[in-house]
Amino acid sequence: MTARLGVRIPLYIAGLATAGAFSTFFTGGVLHLFLGAAALAALVGSLARFRFLLLIPSLTLYVLLAVYREVPLSRESWSRLALRMGEDVYAAAGIMYAQPLPYEPAPGLLVILLPVVFVVVVFATSAALYEESPVISVAVLGLTIGVISTLNFETGVGTYFALFLGASAALLLYSGMPGAQGRGALAAALIVVGVLLVPQVAQAAIRPPLVDWTKWGAGGGNANLSAQADVGSYLTGGEDVPLFRVRSEEPLHWRGATLDYFNGVRWLSTARHSEEGGPEIEYGVPRRRVEQHVEMLGSETDLIFGGYQIVYTSIRGADRSFDGSWTAPRLLSEGDEYRVVSEVPQPTARQLQRSGSDYPDEVRERYLQLPGSLPGVVGETADEIERIYGPDTPYDAARAIERYLRYDGGFTYNINADFGRADRAMEDFLGEGREGFCTQFATAMALIAREMGIPSRLVYGATAGEEVGENEYLVRGRNMHTWVEIYFPGVGWYPFDPTPGFGVPPAMEANAPRPEPSLSDIYGAQRVLPENPALRPGHSGPNASSSEPGAPERGEDDPAGGAGDEQGGIPAALLYAAFAGVLTAGVPLAKRALAAEGTPRALYRDVLGRLRDLPGSGVREAGVDAPSLTPGERILRAAGTAGVRQEPFERFARAYSEHLYAAEPASDVRRAYREVLREFRRLPGWRRALAAVNPASLVRILRIRLGASAARGRNGLRRAARSFR
Repeated sequence: MTARLGVRIPLYIAGLATAGAFSTFFTGGVLHLFLGAAALAALVGSLARFRFLLLIPSLTLYVLLAVYREVPLSRESWSRLALRMGEDVYAAAGIMYAQPLPYEPAPGLLVILLPVVFVVVVFATSAALYEESPVISVAVLGLTIGVISTLNFETGVGTYFALFLGASAALLLYSGMPGAQGRGALAAALIVVGVLLVPQVAQAAIRPPLVDWTKWGAGGGNANLSAQADVGSYLTGGEDVPLFRVRSEEPLHWRGATLDYFNGVRWLSTARHSEEGGPEIEYGVPRRRVEQHVEMLGSETDLIFGGYQIVYTSIRGADRSFDGSWTAPRLLSEGDEYRVVSEVPQPTARQLQRSGSDYPDEVRERYLQLPGSLPGVVGETADEIERIYGPDTPYDAARAIERYLRYDGGFTYNINADFGRADRAMEDFLGEGREGFCTQFATAMALIAREMGIPSRLVYGATAGEEVGENEYLVRGRNMHTWVEIYFPGVGWYPFDPTPGFGVPPAMEANAPRPEPSLSDIYGAQRVLPENPALRPGHSGPNASSSEPGAPERGEDDPAGGAGDEQGGIPAALLYAAFAGVLTAGVPLAKRALAAEGTPRALYRDVLGRLRDLPGSGVREAGVDAPSLTPGERILRAAGTAGVRQEPFERFARAYSEHLYAAEPASDVRRAYREVLREFRRLPGWRRALAAVNPASLVRILRIRLGASAARGRNGLRRAARSFR
């Protein structure tokens, strides 16, 4: 029995590790699905002669329950579900073809990958237990991890590979085969070497799986200009390639397309030509007409480029989307020419200031979207900008964001910035990295504006380019650019460019020029210094020394230099302080981990826990835990005793109640949750600090979960006792 456990346990762990590696294909939230598939597959693979008989039924049942949470019981429901699965798989094929890893979870992707996990683990389990071939099991699982690492080497599968490596070694050593300790160890070593080498060879042979609009015709070929923008890698191989030539009486930004949807990795356009939307420039706003003649050179695209809003193009059959973007009926390539007439808005600063925030519903719905995986640093940066500049209007806020990114925030323009994983680019950029190129700056401004409740979108196009003749401009790969447009009621969409060294052309902000800071503002920035270490005197970038100018250097005899006591030991008081610090830090980390689940229930639990942990909140005395209260009533009663502004909590309570009870909820729980977080950030710092380390809410959650586990255990014992009677 011990020998069999010595084989089964590492075998099952290796299978779970392989399944966990599949979860790295996604931005999050699917690990439990892959581990569940592996666990069920290991069980099926262990059922001796029934293992292959049960393979298809168990796999089908698991996919239906895990992905669609239903099992059809009639022919009609089977037909509907089969049609839905076909549509999902078709959509997943498009995602896998067009988008780089990691993906956001989608049903079709899970329908494709969960069966792969299931079959691989069943085969590996069967080979080890019934074919007496653990080496084959290790080879199958190891090569699977190798393929995953090859496809997804940006993310890496290090943790799962380490689990697989240890489990595989144990499996081969305890397999009980003659010569297992020799041949098995050799086989394990060869498999490990192969798994390690496959990704490295592939990485040398292929580029990272990012198809990016900033890759311009390396090797002299034509550049493919598509309307999507990744936030990660920037490929500079074709920056000198001439893309198109423009003849225009004004040097403008040549707008190609607008991008409204951000999935955490890249911007996409969800605009459809059949949809209706408001005007790009509202009636009554001053505007100027500019005519351009465009000649295509080393590029291929169906986008029609022009200065701001195109009102006419000479291309027959050109199609206009409601967001002002135009596309040609075919790919335009070298030798094609066309004429466009554009209208450039020139609102006054007074019009922008007085525009207010009465946004149309269609604008709110589309242009305030934020991904569920939005890094917390975006909200923190928005709060910092509001604290520093105190904007009174959306226009003030937009200028404040622009100024913070261009001047005051300590950011550096670097076309060679390397962010590693695209889904962490924003976190790195707004965190300690603080360097990037136009895509990061524009993405940061658009997301911060949305976090503040201001509709925004990304614009993909080009700067004016090099003036090669009178009113003639040559646009190369290096001129491709992204910037931001903000929506102002009564005005329309207005451009902002937060990238240092760039700017909106004068013709586009003639009546509302961007305020330029003085030298004292740029180098002083006293209001920013307490919160932003990158702007402290003596700091010149991410790798600069942390010492400030004029501070004495600590030598070996300096007691503050960390030499320690005479005995070379650590004082007991310091150990106690370190232990207390670890415990204190663990409380807020545990709270954040619980909230990171991202489900409405987890967000509700986090809001109620924050209110419970506020010092002087009086939540316990208010009877918040009374079983007669609904969740919404519980939130409102807790907020009423905590000394916080009620409106955000009312919206959250309404959104969560709709999630629980409404067939089609009209409110977004996550958006209401972000508003609640902003309200918490407005509380005095001492209250937030004490609440962060208060373990009351964690203790209550632990007590509830232990009680539930104990109840389940008692019920199980009762059922077992009844079965023996």
